[in-house]
Amino acid sequence: MNEKYLFRGHKASVVNHTFQTLLITYLILLLVEQIWNNVVSFYINLNYLLIIVIIFGVLDVFSENRKVEKKNVTKKDYIFIFSLGIIGFFILKYKTNELGWLSWIISSVAGILIILLSILVLEEDDEDI
Repeated sequence: MNEKYLFRGHKASVVNHTFQTLLITYLILLLVEQIWNNVVSFYINLNYLLIIVIIFGVLDVFSENRKVEKKNVTKKDYIFIFSLGIIGFFILKYKTNELGWLSWIISSVAGILIILLSILVLEEDDEDI
């Protein structure tokens, strides 16, 4: 196949790693900002960081990416998924606490959805559509 890429080889790897690092950083900072208001926005405007993340995301899409081998699902993966579901539950419970009993329902459903969707993504078979 003669496909055109903006970046190949090591440069594509650097763009991909930079995008992943920026995305994780943005998501962590956004989560911190949602939990504790004005902690992050006092120092940095997250919208500017989002623009940079989007730019590197677009560059990554047009870069050559190597094939990733599918690894077997382990017990650690399930423990991590359940941990994320529980953390998601507590974050949503904290943010919706003023809703009373409804916050328990919203948080529970969201935590269960996090767990179920993560397991679905983890166990999905690679099929060409």
